[in-house]
Order: sequence, then structure tokens, then C-alpha cells
Amino acid sequence: PPGLGMSVVGGTEAAAPQAPPDPFFPSQITETTLEVTQSTKDLDTARGTVGALRRSLQTLEIDLEALCNQNAGLEAALAEAEARAGAHLAQVQLQVSAAEAELRDVRAQLQRQNEQHRELLGLKDRLEAEIATYRQLLEGGDGFR
Repeated sequence: PPGLGMSVVGGTEAAAPQAPPDPFFPSQITETTLEVTQSTKDLDTARGTVGALRRSLQTLEIDLEALCNQNAGLEAALAEAEARAGAHLAQVQLQVSAAEAELRDVRAQLQRQNEQHRELLGLKDRLEAEIATYRQLLEGGDGFR
């Protein structure tokens, strides 16, 4: 390749007329080099940040999946507990209903026994009165002959 400030003419390098050097050229190169260096650092920093964010995202996705699995397990356990509680409640309600029915039967039987007791007391009182009448008749029975 031809050198700086050289051009190829007819297969040989010939010196081209050179323009006067630009006094700002070295400072522009330095400035551009600094910008490229800073951009490279920024790019490396951004790549590092992206990598860290990807790892963080993967960790969060794994945590989310674990929490979803845990949630599903807890929901299944809750459903099972609710089913057991519902079955137990139904059993207790049957026992309560049976106890209430038995209580109604006992109350009815007690009421019948109470009525029978009153009837027997009334009968006893009538019999005692009749016995007292017969005693009087027997003791003073001479007056009736």
C-alpha cells in the first residue's frame, strides 16, 4: 500500500503534493481516542450490567417457579383440609341431628311419664279417699246395718 502522502502512478509511488499539516489533527486524534476508550468502557460496563441483570432474571425466574410450585402445593393442601373439614362438619352435623332427635324423644317420653305420674297421683288420691270412706264405714259400720 502506498504510504501517507504518496500516490501510485503507473505502478510506482510518486510523491503527491502535500497539504500543510492541520494543527488540530493531533488533538482530534487524542479526543477521538479518549471518546473511543470511554465508549469501550461504557460498553463493557453495560455488558457487565446486562450480564448481571440476566443472572438476576434467571434467579428470579427460578424463585418464581419455586414459589408457584409451593403455592400449588399449599392450594392442594388447603383444598384437602377444606374437604376433610367439610366431611368432619357433615359428620358432626349428623351427630347433632341425631342428638337433637334423641333429645326430642326423651322430652316426649318424659312428658308422657309426667302425665302418667299425674294420673297415678290422681288415682292414688281417689283410692285413698275411697279407702278412707270404707274405713269409716267399717269402723262405724254398725250404724249402717
